[in-house]
Parts: sequence; C-alpha cells; structure tokens
Amino acid sequence: MQTGNSENKVARMLNKKATKNTRQMTNRGFTLVEVMIGMAIFFIGFMAVGSMQIAAINGNSGAREATEAATLATDQLETLIALPYASIVDGGWTDGAYTVSWDVVDGTPLLSTPLPNTKTITVTVEWLQRGPRSFAVTYMKADNL
Repeated sequence: MQTGNSENKVARMLNKKATKNTRQMTNRGFTLVEVMIGMAIFFIGFMAVGSMQIAAINGNSGAREATEAATLATDQLETLIALPYASIVDGGWTDGAYTVSWDVVDGTPLLSTPLPNTKTITVTVEWLQRGPRSFAVTYMKADNL
C-alpha cells in the first residue's frame, strides 16, 4: 500500500508543479521594457496632441484679430458712406493695436478716374500682432445731383 500511496503523492506533486508553472506563465504580467515602450508611445501621442492644440489656439487668435479688423473697416466705411458727398475726406485714427485709415479719391474727368462724380473710398486697417497685417475694403460713392 505504501508504494501505491507514494506514487499518488508523486503524481499529485507533479500535477501541482505543472499547475504552478502554468499559472506562472499565464499571470506573469508586463516586463519593465514593455511598460517603458508603452509609455514612450503614449508620450509621443500626447505631445502630438499638445502641439495640435497650440496650433489651433494660434489659428483662433489670428482669426479673431482678422475679424476685429474687418469689423473696424466695415464700421468706418459705413460711417463714411452715411456722410454727405462733399464731407468725405481722407483721415484715420488708432484704437489700441489697430490703425484705421481711409483714402478718398475724387472721380473727376480731369483726373481720368473710373467714373466722374464719384468718390472711391478705401478703408485700411493695420495691426502688428504676429507680424504686420492689414485688411482693406473699397467702396465707390456717387454724388447724388
């Protein structure tokens, strides 16, 4: 009986060892190298997203400045259009970072400008944020005789 009993013990021990080895193989986790490679890939992706955010913020800021310049130019042009024909003359003003100026060209037959009895009004807005930039709008106003 003891031989059979010891064979059972040996078989059980071998079974346990095989089970332990199998468990160790399946539950061993990640190595340090795998974790470091995963972190490097994550970091590269994170930096790419960060640089895209910076580019988007700069683009939005530039668009805001251009919109403000367009608004200033059209507001000034509408103010000039509302004036009587004889009162429209060159001028300009500065508002913070923006410089608004307008040039008025009389349309007279002697100067051979596009149309007689008209004034060509060009309003230009300039600003220096992120380099010199400008926005211009042109309008022709007729003299209502």
